[in-house]
Amino acid sequence: MSRSFLIRSSLCICGWLICLAMSAADHALWLDSPGFTGCLHDNISNQRYQGSGLRPLVWKTRANLPIYRLDGVGLNFEHIFNGAKDQKDISMFTPRQDACEIEALGGHCYQLTWPSEASQWGIQASMVYDLSQEDQINLSFQCQLTRAVSPHGYLAMMWASYMHRTVDRSIRFWGVHNGQIGWVLLGEDKEQGFETGTIAYSEAKPLAHDPEAQLLNLVEYTDKFFITPFYYGLLQDPSSEDPLLYMVLFDQADSIRFAMWNFIQNEAGQADPHSPAWDWQFVIPQPELNQAYGYRARIIIEPFKGEPQLWQHYKQWQQALGISLPTGPEASTP
Repeated sequence: MSRSFLIRSSLCICGWLICLAMSAADHALWLDSPGFTGCLHDNISNQRYQGSGLRPLVWKTRANLPIYRLDGVGLNFEHIFNGAKDQKDISMFTPRQDACEIEALGGHCYQLTWPSEASQWGIQASMVYDLSQEDQINLSFQCQLTRAVSPHGYLAMMWASYMHRTVDRSIRFWGVHNGQIGWVLLGEDKEQGFETGTIAYSEAKPLAHDPEAQLLNLVEYTDKFFITPFYYGLLQDPSSEDPLLYMVLFDQADSIRFAMWNFIQNEAGQADPHSPAWDWQFVIPQPELNQAYGYRARIIIEPFKGEPQLWQHYKQWQQALGISLPTGPEASTP
């Protein structure tokens, strides 16, 4: 048994003990579902490690592999922004700062709620985490605006997941790169560093913004776009040479944007390609007051078997929701 395995196992145990201690104060919930163990935190219990979300989260099939970093968080509602200079000061991290409430709904479902009266944006929001299935996490987000905060005709929100150990930093998706349709990577190495930023749907319009606004999460690629609303990356399991699939699917395309960042440094002080942030954004066009908006997403974790596996999950996702989403190459396969 390797020293690194023992360290990881000890960190997981410490994380679980912290979760159990915080649960007594009603700020965290211990999770033990058919496929996962871990802890869901609110902003108070996980204040030291970047706000509400999952920390730790372990897939039971590979119990020595935390999915998200233990000094970070996974599936965290991180930012709200609108491209306006007047809201620059609140365009970073407000969902991590605002008060939120946590509760167990039963059936391995859990909810975080951000009351509008405590929101710096005046937004009522809720996020349901459904861990009732063995190899997947289903998410449902709903929100309402209680005051006008969209001078450029949209309001955008961002979710972050700081990955514990990946094969590389890139996410992959079916899309367009320089006019060519196929599998596209975001996070490729370049002569001057590597790619970070956001990827929009191929038919979406760029988000307008003031030059003086907080622009970090508004950076869009103009030569890369996604077609089908899912992306995937590969997790590295130290106990196996075979990578694990980490796939994120969405129930809509126009309002979703993918994002990849890499802030974690390795021992050499360089960006660690095995600990990226695999993120996404939800954009509400022309939002109206007191109107409900939202999306659904699914995270799948299982052994990676190749591209046909991805298209099968995409088909099953659409069937489960009873909707039709943009087609990929499998539509033309005999």
